[in-house]
Amino acid sequence: MPFIEAPTTFYMGRRYDPRQKRLTDDVVYYDSRDLTTHAVVVGMTGSGKTGLCITLLEEAILDNIPAIIIDPKGDITNLLLSFPELQPQDFQPWVNIDDARRAGMDVPSYSADIAQQWRDGLASWSIVPDRIKWMKLSAQYSIYTPGSDAGLPISIVASLRAPREGWAGNEEAIREKINGITTALLALAGINAEPVKDKEHVLISNIFENSWRQGVDLTLEQIILQVQNPPFDKLGVFPIDEYMKEKDRFKLAMELNSIIASPSFQSWMNGQPIDIQSLLYQPNGRPRVSIFYIAHLNEQERMFITTLLLENMLGWMRTLSGTTSLRALLYIDEMFGYFPPYPKNPPTKDPILRLLKQARAFGLGLILATQNPGDLDYKGLTNAGTWFIGRLQSDNDRQKIMAGLQSMASADDGFNLKDVEELIADIAPRVFLMRNVHEDGGPILVHTRWAMSFLRGPLTRQQVELLMRPQRMELMQKIAQQYGQQNGGYGQQGYGTQPGQGYAQHAPPANLPGSTPPYGMPSTPNSLPGMPAGGQNFGAQSAPQFPLPPTGQNFTPQSTQPKPASNLPQGFNQHRQAVSNSVDQYFLPIRTSSQQAVSNWEQHTQMVVQGSSGSILVYKPVLLAQAVVRYQDRKASVYTARSYNYRVPELRQAGLIHWEEYEAEPINTREISIEPDGSAAFADLSPGLTDAKRMSSLKTEITDMLYNTARMVMPFNPDLKIYGNPDGEFSEYQAQVQQLAREQRDAEMDKISAQYASKMEKLEDGLRRKEQELRAESDEIKDRQREELFTTGEALLSLWKGRTNYTLSRMSRASRYKKQTKADIQESHEYIDRVQQDMQSLEQEFEGVLNQVNEKWVKIASNTQEYVISPYKKDIQLEMFGIGWIPYWYSVINGQASLIAAY
Repeated sequence: MPFIEAPTTFYMGRRYDPRQKRLTDDVVYYDSRDLTTHAVVVGMTGSGKTGLCITLLEEAILDNIPAIIIDPKGDITNLLLSFPELQPQDFQPWVNIDDARRAGMDVPSYSADIAQQWRDGLASWSIVPDRIKWMKLSAQYSIYTPGSDAGLPISIVASLRAPREGWAGNEEAIREKINGITTALLALAGINAEPVKDKEHVLISNIFENSWRQGVDLTLEQIILQVQNPPFDKLGVFPIDEYMKEKDRFKLAMELNSIIASPSFQSWMNGQPIDIQSLLYQPNGRPRVSIFYIAHLNEQERMFITTLLLENMLGWMRTLSGTTSLRALLYIDEMFGYFPPYPKNPPTKDPILRLLKQARAFGLGLILATQNPGDLDYKGLTNAGTWFIGRLQSDNDRQKIMAGLQSMASADDGFNLKDVEELIADIAPRVFLMRNVHEDGGPILVHTRWAMSFLRGPLTRQQVELLMRPQRMELMQKIAQQYGQQNGGYGQQGYGTQPGQGYAQHAPPANLPGSTPPYGMPSTPNSLPGMPAGGQNFGAQSAPQFPLPPTGQNFTPQSTQPKPASNLPQGFNQHRQAVSNSVDQYFLPIRTSSQQAVSNWEQHTQMVVQGSSGSILVYKPVLLAQAVVRYQDRKASVYTARSYNYRVPELRQAGLIHWEEYEAEPINTREISIEPDGSAAFADLSPGLTDAKRMSSLKTEITDMLYNTARMVMPFNPDLKIYGNPDGEFSEYQAQVQQLAREQRDAEMDKISAQYASKMEKLEDGLRRKEQELRAESDEIKDRQREELFTTGEALLSLWKGRTNYTLSRMSRASRYKKQTKADIQESHEYIDRVQQDMQSLEQEFEGVLNQVNEKWVKIASNTQEYVISPYKKDIQLEMFGIGWIPYWYSVINGQASLIAAY
């Protein structure tokens, strides 16, 4: 049984002898670190290209390496079709009915035949069912279907957000990203525009740069509006209207508007954002395999989503530290149109070229596969260190391949192009010429092993929906749970005093966790624990209909001035209740206009407003406390601060307050005012808020509470001395730990491999010498046999001549030499057997040592402990403490009174 489980080493198959046209016993391994210089796979339909690529991905998954896969046809979705039990019923839902019909079988019989093929095929390559089970457990597999609800939806909105790393110091990289996104966006609208040359491209690029310089996110709606009315007066030295006339800008805006006006495009708005970290890693830090199935998209849409993925991959990559080990994979299947030769320049070409040049330093490996060599710009692929060349369609294709390999031949004198051309002239299916610049000895022919995944061909959208249904249901359950916790409903009766009434009973929108809701919807509901239901809707990040006020100023929507406080509900007055001067009062800003509040009410309740009275601005009081706690720790290199905000409604004059039940999102103190916003009504104060002594006591209490409870807990690995980022995700910390453990594991394995290679070389040298001796002894015994035959004939003749003594003596000597040579041969055979046994034992010992090293580093990587940083009292600063007034719109909608949050 071959040694196939060496960590960091991919089991690719066995060497192929082109002269005898058969497999040899030599196993072909591939060092995972060689993929950091990328790989190119070329082969026509039927060459086994998909099987080779899936084999590469399977081996990477077994080594806990995450991957993002762009799958234009749907072939690579077969990675999800792996069945450890290898039972016919496992295969039956996925077999191709037409294949069964052509084979003259019904589906159950054909499934049983396929299952037997997979059992026999895997066994012939020494692959046990447990290996398939390990692969299934090593990663989470997800299929994303942009623009479709078949798989997991994806949102493009986050890709238009300003880079979180900031503009300063990253100008060149961000401008490259802007160029790519702008080109893709215009192509989606059917506009073929090039950077610098075309006015449309220049205008939109400047819109991006203007916003991103200030750290301001963009939406497609904002881009369209700013195309009509740019936020700058000039482009270059010319006024904006001279550079691009208003009617031309209006035409461009209309073409862009057609994109988001299309009902089908709404599927692009909802779903998981294109966040590379979350696409590569689960929340617990374990790897993910994220497959982007784009077979259903048209050419412009494919270019658009692929460009966004590539640009986000570049942005994520630049946040990483350098490494020599493989960190993650980006696989692009069927490269047609994405990286064509000059002069074609689609929006995907530039980011692919940048990845090929820069990704190596960050441990990101690219695998690019294509059927037709003419699909690739070979001048741009000089950075690819490994080439897999399979069966090609024509002599012209072979000539293009040879032209692409020419650059590699110049760097290696041992690379004989003529020999390579002969090897690929008539190559068998599933056999590939593998050229790896990291390996000595030139290119070899490798016959790929049997894939562990069932290679049934492209999946349909219905099959993708079936595969992703459990993940989708799980995500939707999480959404519903989060939605129910964050939103208690409007509570139309009793002015929202009964949590759970209203829109909470309606189905939540189909947005995945972390996604951006549809335009006009709040992106983060404002959590007001303990408040009536109306106070928990439409948080601070709702898109405002009016610009926010400058620092320290009040804000009143100009389109809706509050009406005089008349006909107020019970418990509200036109004037605030008097309190002690020692109690501070704070007014939260109005973020939602009355019209927008009513519109949001319609969207959330799925009810049409038949009629509503004019809205009145009212304020409801809470005990508002906000503190900043500073954390410092040299060992963990932490120097940061956290804000803690608490809002307690209905404060009593006595009794304990469970502060943790009233924690809320911190407020930007610059947006707080000390006066109400225009004419408004005010709810009555609870008894505790009017008690100055009670308020003073609670002010001291909250500081003491934070001193005892506001501890910063972060993950820590004592073996690797890695501390988590207190403001980062756990998956980022775990990915960092696993990568460092992988690097140190690889380094230790390199040392061990060198030691065992030296021992194996000594045994091989001894074996070679003894085999040479054996050949010499074999030749010698042949000579002795001829001599004995000659001597016997001579002896018979000599007997007639009377020379008996001489002849018998000579015969005896020849026989003795023959026996001695036979004894030497026997000794040589025994020595060779011993050496071969020693080599086998050494190989088994080597395998065991490598597994021990791998297990050791797996254990180290999983040794996560909690590291706690406690603040000093001097590091706790109380920013706000007093009465907080939260704004609402009071309105009668469809005959029922409602309070709708304005903050």
